[in-house]
Amino acid sequence: MTFIGKLLVIIQLVLSICFMMLAGAVFTRHMTWMERANDNQLTIDNGIADYARMETEKNDEIKALKSNLAQTQTAADNASAELRLAQNEIESQKLQIDTQKTELNTQQALATISGDEAKIRREEALSGRRINEQLNSALNEQNQRVRQLEDELFNQQVGSKSLTEKYNGILKTVATLRKVLVANQLDPDPSKYTRKLAPPPLVIGKVLEAKKSGRGISQQFIEISIGSDDGLTEGNTLYVFRAGVQNKYLGEIRLKLVTADRAVGVVVDRAKNGVIEREDYVTTKL
Repeated sequence: MTFIGKLLVIIQLVLSICFMMLAGAVFTRHMTWMERANDNQLTIDNGIADYARMETEKNDEIKALKSNLAQTQTAADNASAELRLAQNEIESQKLQIDTQKTELNTQQALATISGDEAKIRREEALSGRRINEQLNSALNEQNQRVRQLEDELFNQQVGSKSLTEKYNGILKTVATLRKVLVANQLDPDPSKYTRKLAPPPLVIGKVLEAKKSGRGISQQFIEISIGSDDGLTEGNTLYVFRAGVQNKYLGEIRLKLVTADRAVGVVVDRAKNGVIEREDYVTTKL
């Protein structure tokens, strides 16, 4: 075997190993981008087929050169030129393969980035779902609270309506009672009756005058020396007594007319054999 034959065999072996390694690398990575890898593999297979075809042609030529080497150096030079051309084509194919490997690595990096983005989006989706669940729970609680408040408001409105109806009824009743009081010549001001109902303070006064009415029904009117300045009001009851060794109870009077320092009352209860006269005493409490 000549030197050129050995050189071609070594080149063929080296290139075969390179193509095997390249094919193995491409095969190990074809799972991520199958379609692109299949296209690349088809290109590589075509290149290998072309290379095999070229190798076959070169082997035929080498055989022809071996048989005719002694006869023509020009044929050997032509074969060397063809060999260099084939090497250039191989280098070009290797460059293409390297470019395709770079593109494949780029696609793998993009796929990794896409996977990371998908993971982040999935985590964001899970987080958003949890937040939505919390918001829905809070919304349900708020809706329940709103319904409860609406029920309370409705009950309060019903109660308010009932109270309003009662209040209006009371107003009508009060208005009717005022008309009755006015018709009976009574003062409708409740403050005056409050003062009348309030117990008078402890005071003592004198009887200034005692007179009987001249009407059919005999009443005795008693004028006393104390009045509103002493805390008396119309309707107060006072007790009449005569001072002495032993105080003598004479009767009770109810005030009908009260001025600042005078008052007139009518006798409502008289003691047996009790005659009320001038200079007797009156008091609010015995």
